[in-house]
Amino acid sequence: MFRCVFFFIITWFLIRLMGKRNMADITPFQFVNYLVIGTIAALISAGMIKNLIVGSISLVIWALLPILLNYASMKSKFIHDWFFGRETILISHGKVLEENLAKVKLTGDELLRSLRSKNIFSVSDVEFALMENTGDINVLLKSEKRPVVSKDIGRKISPGTEPQTVILDGNIINDALTRIGLNQDWLEI
Repeated sequence: MFRCVFFFIITWFLIRLMGKRNMADITPFQFVNYLVIGTIAALISAGMIKNLIVGSISLVIWALLPILLNYASMKSKFIHDWFFGRETILISHGKVLEENLAKVKLTGDELLRSLRSKNIFSVSDVEFALMENTGDINVLLKSEKRPVVSKDIGRKISPGTEPQTVILDGNIINDALTRIGLNQDWLEI
């Protein structure tokens, strides 16, 4: 039991040290890395890796190498592109780039399905589409197909403000009221 709790805490700490990541936005390499870390921690906790020192060293190495790799990739675009990959243009000026689809191993049907999930039913409406290194497909519609925004019709709209929670669990949060220039008297009205 002690071993499980200890390696749970160690794994939590190492994952936090690796940085915050949205699981939907990680690359396949990062996904495998998280799986390996979890697997090593589970094997140590279950006693399947008998030598705690060897298991701990491998766990720390699998956590530290991505941290070093992330640091190096922030400093060098070459390292970033080599380890994490680059985005790939799939559609340009309404034309599907078949050779790039083949590079990312995506069929035309899969591309069309992704477009439909974004409410785009015609490839000819797309100015530009690319696949990110995470596998997400981002699309820029042709200018005549984009939704109208206030700038397009020459209207100025005041900027939005950050929403504030002023009551939480029945308690008034005075700091939040102060940030938006209000007080408890306003709240009670």
